[in-house]
Amino acid sequence: MRTALLSVAASTACLVGCGAGPHTRAAGAVTPLTVRAVPWNPSQAQVGRVSAVADAGGIVAVFGDSGATVLGSGAVVAVDRSVTDWASASTIAGADGSARWIVGIDRHGHLHYLRGSSAFEDVSARYGLDGRAFRGASMLDASRVAFLVDGGLAIADGSRVARYDALPPLLDIAGGGGRGAAIGAGLLVAFDPTLSTTRSYAIPGISAAAVGSDGRIYASTRRALYAAKPDGELALVYDAEGETLHGLAASGAHVWFADGSELGVVEQDHVAETSGAHVPPDARLSPSSTGDVWVLSGGKLDRYARAEAEPALATTWTTTLAPIFARVCSACHQPNGSSGTDLSTAEAWESERGAIRERVVLSRTMPPQGHPLSDADREAIRAWAGER
Repeated sequence: MRTALLSVAASTACLVGCGAGPHTRAAGAVTPLTVRAVPWNPSQAQVGRVSAVADAGGIVAVFGDSGATVLGSGAVVAVDRSVTDWASASTIAGADGSARWIVGIDRHGHLHYLRGSSAFEDVSARYGLDGRAFRGASMLDASRVAFLVDGGLAIADGSRVARYDALPPLLDIAGGGGRGAAIGAGLLVAFDPTLSTTRSYAIPGISAAAVGSDGRIYASTRRALYAAKPDGELALVYDAEGETLHGLAASGAHVWFADGSELGVVEQDHVAETSGAHVPPDARLSPSSTGDVWVLSGGKLDRYARAEAEPALATTWTTTLAPIFARVCSACHQPNGSSGTDLSTAEAWESERGAIRERVVLSRTMPPQGHPLSDADREAIRAWAGER
């Protein structure tokens, strides 16, 4: 279905120099941020040179030059080598009514989705776009997805696909809170499919856009970070005072950016940034469904979370229990695994705390033969299980 977004409005963002002084680190506009590395691949599985990543719940799909590797709670559950030239990946609303699809786009513009956590299926033809190549995908809300395709934009709502062709050439797309944003050369286009409106902003040097879970639009150049005000105008929230910004991603309630070797978050008009994160200065950021941020550089992949935002149980899971699960337990205790007991999440371990303590720490009847558990790992489980 072809249509056109209506009520187009244009404006120019207040660029650096429009009262930029108060928005600098030197002026005290930036507060400290503490992050921690999240061990996403505790078994050190070989995933090749990584080009993209997407996750949904406990499932992570890593796309690289050796194929797509699927991990569940840190353990490899599948490797699909049918495609090795991946360009991008994202998590979107499922076209079959499921809550989430993990999808990847290859360099030929084909869209693939992860079926049953086991293999990727080409679903390019499913959206009726006359063979147009896919260049990006982003979830707008629980039922709508925006696709960047050759020659325009397409929005799918589960029952129909609307095409918008009367737009300038676009390079990337982001979505959230029912709204979307796309960038072109020196241009940001924000769109609201519910109201059938767009708004264009002239931003010379724009390099990235993001949309928060509340529908707020964010944009960045190599020097400046902007956020939309209630009236829709973009306002400067951070001036890096140099060409050091190189990433922007909305993850859950957090909007992350990279500034040189540091990571930062922007919340409404407040900016916080790390000191000593040692992020590669050419890193790309990718969102996570958990609120974490993925950092890709040189074919390598890292994951970070806000340290102060992590509850004690989740911290223990990611730093201590998930690596043990991946090494020792994952063969039998994945969802629908042979054991009949799913231990792939922190909540599952908590619900089975008594049984784990009895069988792993006291009677030592688990794990079974063939799945050795080191004394150090058993002691770590004992310390976690404790006395309730």
